[in-house]
Formats: sequence, structure tokens, C-alpha cells
Amino acid sequence: MNIHYNQSWYGEKAEVIKKNQNYFVINYGCKGKGIVSNYNLFDGISCCFLDFDTEEVMPSQKFNPDIISIVHCHTGRYECEFSNHQIFYLSEGYFSIMGTKYLPISFSFPLKKCYAFSLVIDKHEVSQNTKNILKMFNIDIDNLSEKLALDEKGYLSQPSSDLKHLFSEIYSAKDKEKIEYFRIKALEFLYHIASLSRHNKSDFKYYDKKYIQFAKEIHNSMIEHLDEKISLKQLTAEKDFNLSLFHKVFTQIYGDTPYAYMKKYKMNIAANELKNTDRKINEIAMSLGYSNASKFSIAFHSVYSILPKDYRKQNN
Repeated sequence: MNIHYNQSWYGEKAEVIKKNQNYFVINYGCKGKGIVSNYNLFDGISCCFLDFDTEEVMPSQKFNPDIISIVHCHTGRYECEFSNHQIFYLSEGYFSIMGTKYLPISFSFPLKKCYAFSLVIDKHEVSQNTKNILKMFNIDIDNLSEKLALDEKGYLSQPSSDLKHLFSEIYSAKDKEKIEYFRIKALEFLYHIASLSRHNKSDFKYYDKKYIQFAKEIHNSMIEHLDEKISLKQLTAEKDFNLSLFHKVFTQIYGDTPYAYMKKYKMNIAANELKNTDRKINEIAMSLGYSNASKFSIAFHSVYSILPKDYRKQNN
């Protein structure tokens, strides 16, 4: 069983950097890091690991007409844009199942970094031999889309304890185990997926691209003026953007409220300064918009559970 690489699936910048009979690794050619490791498990069934650290937006693969795509987000946040310009976010720890009708046209990562696992089933390419193997485990690919109502909407959920353990095993096996291991895990995974019910899924939350763009522009203004106190009410009013809606959209994009996100963002910068420079703690506090070192220390301790002066001592 030979695996075929289709350039149009990954874009003109992408290139194969490693390949054998059942496995290939793609460098997306984006600014930063964009690595996809793809395993061809059975005829019509493949899995891949996505390892990204980039701000770029990537076009999705040009899928065949009858696809089932299962994606689990291990770390980071996975942003998907659909043909109707609606945006969906896959949060850390969640997994989604989508049919061709609801596959995204592009994907990106609002937190830059994202590590995820994906299992793709191309029903047109699933051979009779593959179906016979699946049948031994009572897995009916043809019935899966109907059972989970994938033509009506995608499936979104947190994994059960069994699936969570299975995902952990799969991630740990990357670059360590042979193709046979991933075939076994894929069968185990599909066995659990086949037992899911449409009634156990979470609701997909979609947001219009216009509001996503507004929220991202406000986010950029916030991080460009770290030493200033910025009024979110004023920033949202300038864009005629309801403040309550902004909070909901921002949380969907970045996984935290604006206040919580900015505190973590500033403290990450502070931790780097404390570790790698000799700047005084008060100077660092002022550069991040804190009026005094005491307030800064409280904020730093709430994120890192240690005072700035002790963090510096530890890292020196």
C-alpha cells in the first residue's frame, strides 16, 4: 500500500521533507513552524499530527466528496473558517468530527502554537478489504455519518476517559512506534467513535468573520500598548462592536477573557525579562502598565505561584 502525496492538498509552499512507503512529513512553508506528519493506515484511512507555531492562515486540503474528518486539539487552539465565512474554534482537549459539508476552507492558530491529531476517512477510497477489517470490530463507516448526523452539523465533544487515555497513547507514540501500532490504535479509536451518539455532543459555536476580525484588531491594540490602560469600552465603541459580544468572541478566539488573557500575556513577558535580563522589577512592572512593583508582584504570583524576585533567583 503506497501513500500518495498531492501537492494541491497542501499549497504551493509545502514540500515533503521525509517519506517512506506508509508515511510522509510535510513542511507547510509558513513563517515559523508548520509540520504535518501523515500515516497511511488503511486504504482510505489516514492519520496525521499537526505541529504548528505560526500566525499564518493556511488553506485546507481539497477534499474528495465523501470525507469524515476527526480532529483532536492537544495544545493550543484550532481556528477553522468555512465557506460561509463563519468561524469555529476547537479548544484544547476537545475533539470534533466533521463531514465534507462542514469541512473548513482554511485553518489558523490564534495562540500561534497548536499540536493536534487528525484521523481522515475518505469513504470513496475505503476498499472492501478495509471494510472487512473494520467489520471484524463492528465498525460501519457507511453508517457513521448518519448516526452522528454529520450532514446536519459537526460533532463536538470532550473525550471520555477511555478516549482521553487513547489520545495520550497516540501522542506518546509519535516518532517512536511503527505503522502497525497506529493501525491498531486507529481501529481502537474508531471502535469508540462508532459507539458515540449525536445526543452526547456539545453545541458548535460559530461567529461571523467580521466580529472575529474586530476582536483580533482590538487584541492587537491591547498588546501593542502594554504600558497603557486601554478602555475596552472605547475600543469596541470605535468599531460599533457590542462590548458583551466582544467578550464572548474574544474568549472563543483566545480561550480566556480579555482581562485573564492579558494578565497571562504580560506575565509571560515578565518571566522572560526576569530570567534573561538584569532589568529592575519596578522597571518591568512599569513597562507592562503596572503603577508599582507591589501590584505587579501580586499579578505575577497569581499566574506563576511565585514572587518575581524569587522567580529570578530560581532561574539564575
